[in-house]
Amino acid sequence: MTKPERTQSGKWRIRVEYYDNGKRRFKSFTAPTKKEVLALGYQFESEKQKLSRYDEMTLQEAFDRYINARAGALSPSTVRGYGVIKRNSFEMLMPFQLKDITAEMIQTAISEMSLTMSPKTVRNRHGLLVSVLKAYRPSLMINTHLPQSEQKERAIPTAAEVRECLDNASEYLRVPILLASAGSLRRSEVCALTPEDITDLGVRVNKAVVHDSDRNLVTKYPKSTAGFRFCPLSKSMIKEVREWKHFGLSPDKIKKEYQKLKNKHGYEFTFHSFRHYFASELHAQGVPDKYIAKVGGWKDVSTVQKIYQHTLKDKEKIYNKKIVDIFATELRKKA
Repeated sequence: MTKPERTQSGKWRIRVEYYDNGKRRFKSFTAPTKKEVLALGYQFESEKQKLSRYDEMTLQEAFDRYINARAGALSPSTVRGYGVIKRNSFEMLMPFQLKDITAEMIQTAISEMSLTMSPKTVRNRHGLLVSVLKAYRPSLMINTHLPQSEQKERAIPTAAEVRECLDNASEYLRVPILLASAGSLRRSEVCALTPEDITDLGVRVNKAVVHDSDRNLVTKYPKSTAGFRFCPLSKSMIKEVREWKHFGLSPDKIKKEYQKLKNKHGYEFTFHSFRHYFASELHAQGVPDKYIAKVGGWKDVSTVQKIYQHTLKDKEKIYNKKIVDIFATELRKKA
């Protein structure tokens, strides 16, 4: 650390030496008094020494440390997802000490990963890697070129297809489909539902059943306040939900039952697509996006807008005719 010196403005300045990727650099600090600038310098040196202890840590050890430190604050499914990424990603980098990892090595790993994985998967895994390195190797400058996001058309069931699914569903599956398509409940939320959550006006959503890192089923609170919500239902739907005999059904059972239904009738949409139908149908009926997000448990309105970016198939003819009629009238030549 250099000696404090007074600048022309009257403030005090000090420079502290450090190394970044083997290159010698200096961090500059300024403060109104000599005492304050020395305190800043000593604080930086203390943090520098603390971070230097992480330099000998391998990337795998850093992943373990990062995940374990946050396990209590994250949902079980998120922790399990982090564990999957740690086990199945960046195998070539894991044995390296943090001080030896370079931005070029990260780019090479991402480029190889992009050959076999979807852009979304690559971006998610890169995001966790960056978070780990930011925690234990913050001086490393990372500017990775990531694969371009895919623009996939969502398979959203039509109202007729939802009715058909309800008609053909097993006794285990009919109510989950009803709750997903008319109440926006996720599979995990359906499984956590209890008779006490059913009211005369609809259902209260306040928990979900998910797998933890050991694949055990656990009940957890929603990740964000958006997950706590009330979903209104018709009286006939409420009656049917109350009479359902399979409260406490596991997510795997719903997945298995829906897969049988999907295979038998050749549906292209997933169980989660019933939530997309919910949002798309409400949007088509003029319900404000903000309220759709609130009832559906979406934290951001932009998420809802992405869902219905492809108009419902059974509404296309109606909308196309409306477009034709509007401009046929507006631009008709006067006699």
